[in-house]
Amino acid sequence: MGEYVLEVRNLEKYYGQNKVLDNVNLSVRKGEIYGLIGANGSGKSTFMNILFGNSVISGTGGYKGEILFEGKSVQIRSTTEAIRRGIGMIYQEFMLIPEMTVAENIKLTRENTKNIFGKILKHNLSFVDRKMDEKEAEGVLEQLGFEIDNTYLVKNISVNAKQFVEIAREVNREDIKLLLLDEPTAVLNDEDAGKLMRVLKELAQKGTSIIFCTHRLHEICEVCDHVTVLRDGRVVSDYEKEDLDMRTLAKDMIGYDVAAVKKQHKNQEKKEILTFQDFSVHMPGEFLDRLNLDVYQGEILGLTSLSGHGKLAAGYGVMGQFSVTGSLFCEGGKVDVKDVRKTIAKGIFLLPDDRKNMGLLLEHSVRDNIIFSGYYGRNLFQKKAGGFFPVKDKKEIERYVQEQIEKLDIKCESPDQKVKELSGGNQQKVCIARAVLVAPKILFVMEPTRGVDIGAKEKILDMLVQINREHGTTIVAASSELEELKRISDRIAVLCEGKLSCILPPEASDEEFAFAFTGEEEEDGQ
Repeated sequence: MGEYVLEVRNLEKYYGQNKVLDNVNLSVRKGEIYGLIGANGSGKSTFMNILFGNSVISGTGGYKGEILFEGKSVQIRSTTEAIRRGIGMIYQEFMLIPEMTVAENIKLTRENTKNIFGKILKHNLSFVDRKMDEKEAEGVLEQLGFEIDNTYLVKNISVNAKQFVEIAREVNREDIKLLLLDEPTAVLNDEDAGKLMRVLKELAQKGTSIIFCTHRLHEICEVCDHVTVLRDGRVVSDYEKEDLDMRTLAKDMIGYDVAAVKKQHKNQEKKEILTFQDFSVHMPGEFLDRLNLDVYQGEILGLTSLSGHGKLAAGYGVMGQFSVTGSLFCEGGKVDVKDVRKTIAKGIFLLPDDRKNMGLLLEHSVRDNIIFSGYYGRNLFQKKAGGFFPVKDKKEIERYVQEQIEKLDIKCESPDQKVKELSGGNQQKVCIARAVLVAPKILFVMEPTRGVDIGAKEKILDMLVQINREHGTTIVAASSELEELKRISDRIAVLCEGKLSCILPPEASDEEFAFAFTGEEEEDGQ
């Protein structure tokens, strides 16, 4: 494969008293796709942040060990230095500027310019060539197989669209030598993820080295030349491509065999609890077009589509996040989606896919985040002081929070730790714990297992099945993970270009789903 681009020797990192990386060694060759996998909290993101010079590393005492880049010992103290050396990174949590357009984010710091006035007073006066930037941005998005109006502001586009923008920004760089990817396919379905795999192979063939972190082990086996497994900050195993096996990798990651969750279906009366009538949602990058759909009481309804084809729009439209036309009925009564308080009062709750910006109180503790909706929205964990005044039942709060931390295996120092300090997967578990506490009649979950390791995925899926079975909660799960939907859903609605393509049973063949994704099937009955 050629010389080593990156060599890491005896790397150690502490956060306070917590050792998150312990004597990590690895080497990446030029043009190699190197897989780095592990459960949530294993140290993957910390490792990537060290290589990319993230300020959180220097701000928490730095690291020990040696990093050699292109044969030279280096100290990467900032992201600016990393970029100058030819290192790029695609984050699990997006590093985009919300108030700038798609094209502006893709071309940021590499804008095309044009000189209108020539040299004036010994200074060259240039302006950003927006048309050229937009043309080049459109080209790289086409390379990725994703279509979106690149004049949209990033703050107004869907999470999966943001992921493509994040990827496009780095793919557009001509000087890149080492590309770091932290869960880049977490919000993408298999077809869209396949487009990225193709691009990664093309980059590697041109000589770019890639470190690829993902919980999707089939992607690791498909594209990686070498794989290192981390557990609790230590290297536990290394494999060459010919030795890769998903079951072995999964066991190495979490230390035990994982049992896959599968819902047991039962015959039940088909009673409508939620009805969409010509329901359109004007969500940039996820437009939903005149949806007519009945959701049955007590079912788990899967909702899926290719990226940008509308699977996330229904839930956000119901919760009044975007402009809506058409009608929505809950238990026969019309829902005014503009009045979110009344929607929640009817027992409808949404777990967003963008946990960082919409799902969490980042500056608050794990405890506060878990109990927030139940305490302030449902008056849970309250008792009467002196028989008159409501006060927090701290003992009951501690019992419930500790129970959820253990049940969902939330890795944190204590319930007092700020949620922003947790890994992405552990943040998602906190969101799930808060949603479970509210016990709504209807729960919309957007990409519930995004960025979560294989063990935690099964715990989350099992939790959804449990609250559906034990509490009768109706669940609408919008997800890119078709195989997961097939295991937990009673029915799966497939959208294509914002329209309902068809509704299929979970046991339908892959071919039937493939046709549905492309809109080649006629709309089926409900």
